[in-house]
Amino acid sequence: MPVPLQRGGFLKLTPLFLILIPCKLPSVIVFDNVSKTYGGQNVLDRVSVEISGGEFVSIVGPSGAGKSTFVSLLIGAIRPTSGKVIVDSYTINELDESTLSLYRRKLGIVYQDFKLLPKKTVFENVAFPLEITGQSDAVIAKRVAEVLEIVGLTNRAKHFPAALSGGELQRVGIARALVHEPALLIADEPTGNLDPETGADIMNLLIDINKAGATVILATHDRETVDRICKRVLRLDKGKIVSDLVHSCYKA
Repeated sequence: MPVPLQRGGFLKLTPLFLILIPCKLPSVIVFDNVSKTYGGQNVLDRVSVEISGGEFVSIVGPSGAGKSTFVSLLIGAIRPTSGKVIVDSYTINELDESTLSLYRRKLGIVYQDFKLLPKKTVFENVAFPLEITGQSDAVIAKRVAEVLEIVGLTNRAKHFPAALSGGELQRVGIARALVHEPALLIADEPTGNLDPETGADIMNLLIDINKAGATVILATHDRETVDRICKRVLRLDKGKIVSDLVHSCYKA
């Protein structure tokens, strides 16, 4: 059965979608007594948490709670002041720059502000991660066509970002995040610039990506989105984990 993706459209759970993340175990994440200090202030304070492979976890909390720091540590953009961040076999804070670059290529990252290249078409934006890893033109053409079909943008492949709606821009961002078949997808406020209905469409897509096998980490302040998903919710406040509940909602 198709599931709703967008007004007037559907995401088809075809065999193509179900093998989107083939033969890869979903990523396991461990924060081991992690602290991050800026200017003498703990932005994260002795955070310890384990996220099992294949989970969908929402990271919530008020502004300044530490959500963005959590994500930045996870992708290796910053390093902890103390403690360890471990994803599968990688201890992120111990990686040299070349290994860190290889690690990041295994992630799918979806941003609030899309971060698309304005002078490249939809096809070219989605293809870019494969190009920088030296994939052949044939592989790139096949993979890009597959993920554009999955996000419902096949007919937009030759368009530039300026011609797209906000929802379409975010679906390009998701397609780019999926094109190299990541086992871990990190979405940082992916609905922040979208209207509620379009945001709901995007969340449906992330839920289905999780069902296909990926570990999904969602950092958000969107109460309605978290309540509708009703998955594991990790709440931060003043840099500490104040609750960690399964099948929960925003205010739990």
